[in-house]
Amino acid sequence: MAKFWLAATALSGALLTSGCVIVVGDDGDGNKMLGTTRASDGYIVLDRDGDYSRLSGDLNLRGRLGGDLSLVSGDVDIDNMDIGGEVSIAAGDVNFTGTVAGEVSIAGGDVSFQGHARDELNLAAGDLDVRGRADGEASLAAGDMVLDADFRDGLVASAGTLRLDGEVHGRLSLTSINEMRRHRDYDGEQGRITMAGRVHDGGEVCAVSVVFERGARIDGPLVVYAQSEPEIRAGAQVSGLDYRPRNRRDCEDLIDG
Repeated sequence: MAKFWLAATALSGALLTSGCVIVVGDDGDGNKMLGTTRASDGYIVLDRDGDYSRLSGDLNLRGRLGGDLSLVSGDVDIDNMDIGGEVSIAAGDVNFTGTVAGEVSIAGGDVSFQGHARDELNLAAGDLDVRGRADGEASLAAGDMVLDADFRDGLVASAGTLRLDGEVHGRLSLTSINEMRRHRDYDGEQGRITMAGRVHDGGEVCAVSVVFERGARIDGPLVVYAQSEPEIRAGAQVSGLDYRPRNRRDCEDLIDG
């Protein structure tokens, strides 16, 4: 443990210098200084088979990691990484591109995930943008959420506003504003779920309002709980729609999220 904290201290100090580029391998302490660039271009390049854990400030990571990645930090930018284990990140803003073989769990302020999760995908954020592919079940929560990914094994998502542009295979459960406050009017996009992608196997949706835009395609039975009937725009293909008035009830009492 002492060696871990010494390494973390040394790493944090290096990141504060002017644009250090660090390559971390498996031999020795794994830290080698290769050169300098502008401070804003500083990054860590990983090339190792083991795990990588850090408690630090802002991090910019690239490269390959055979084991698990665990970070508690400021802002995190992960650029086109290949990760053979699991990913666990608690940070400020997170931008992720790359491939992960194991389960992904990320919590942050603004989170952008643009990659391939080969196992479960668990994301929580203030603003969330998901693109790419999730092979395992996806569980997502955010204030505002935009989804333009291929979800292969179901999707459970809850947000203040939610837009679905991608595809969902398997169970679908979408919630926007689980608990409506008494004597409060919800106008505009508050509590709105916008469907503009394809849902292969149906599911359940609970929101204040629901809109099916042109390009939306619902292949299976879909139960929609909302304050008013869903708006179905020209070009949307919606079959098996079952609208049920929400009457300001909590979503958790209506659907099995």
